[in-house]
Order: sequence, then structure tokens, then C-alpha cells
Amino acid sequence: MSSQTSKQSAPKPEGLYRRMYYIRVLFAVIGGLVTGGLNIRGELGIAVGVAVYLASYVFLKSFGPFRGIPDKNKYYMTGIFSYFLLWFSTWVISINLLYPSALP
Repeated sequence: MSSQTSKQSAPKPEGLYRRMYYIRVLFAVIGGLVTGGLNIRGELGIAVGVAVYLASYVFLKSFGPFRGIPDKNKYYMTGIFSYFLLWFSTWVISINLLYPSALP
């Protein structure tokens, strides 16, 4: 047996980036459901989507394992396109399912 104690190595950045991506996707779905569920439309809906994105940025920046990310651009660039695409799709689908308009 070795007298050296095994140190737990820090997670690799690729694994952290993947977790950041999935957390941001989760924020997108929740934000889209909230925006659609509250029937927020127009510019205010887009502002809510951007606010939820900024909340995900603050969450990732302050959460323990993500503090040691070497590339600071990854905080706001990881999953940005996927976030807005998924948020917008969830927003539109939830509004159409919860508040259907009458056909002419």
C-alpha cells in the first residue's frame, strides 16, 4: 500500500462545459414555460427571455464547480443559440396550447 493519499482531481473543463450547456437548456425550458404560462407577449416576453438567460449566467458564474472555468467567455457563450431557440420554441408552443385563439 502506498502512503500517498489520492487526491481527487478537478473535473475536466469539457465535462463542465457539457453541464453548463444542459443547465442552460433547463433554464430555457423553464423560462419558456413561465413566459408562455403567464401569457407574456411581444417585447416584454423577449425581455423576460433575456432576463432568464442573464439569471443562468449569474447562476453559472456563482455556482461552485463552475468558478474554476479557465475561459471566461464560456460563461455566456456556452449554449447561447440553443438557449434562445429552445426558449422561443417553448414560449410559442406553451402560449398556443394554453391560450388558443379562435379560428376565423
